[in-house]
Amino acid sequence: MQTFKKILVPMDDSEHSNHAFSYALGLAHTQGAHVGLLHCYPRIPMLIGGGARADLVDEYVKQTETLLAPYVEQLRAIGSEPGVLIKEGRPGEVIVDEAENGGYDLIVMGAHGGSDLGEMIMGSTAHRVLSTAHCPVLLAR
Repeated sequence: MQTFKKILVPMDDSEHSNHAFSYALGLAHTQGAHVGLLHCYPRIPMLIGGGARADLVDEYVKQTETLLAPYVEQLRAIGSEPGVLIKEGRPGEVIVDEAENGGYDLIVMGAHGGSDLGEMIMGSTAHRVLSTAHCPVLLAR
């Protein structure tokens, strides 16, 4: 029987992402797995620098912490201390890199994002992760 010790869960504010989290929560509870919650924010153009860049990154981090707070609490309620990862970049690349470099043995993610554009992007992100990840990927709808 396959067991998982480290599960990476890319999160956005979509219904599919919420469903993915539910699967990861169940696996964490039954298998005692560590869960890393990952959120990617878009690349900041190089033209934005200095204080403006730092302020923009701070705002992305604050918004992400607010987004992830309910999920962190649910994991803590089952006795699991989650990792919170906030990264800049293209989601597909960041997810695959983090999974491999962080030693994750499962990725649980939504099949699509939250908006029409998000659905297109997340759908392509899911495809990229499926085709390049070193570990199993569970897609939730």
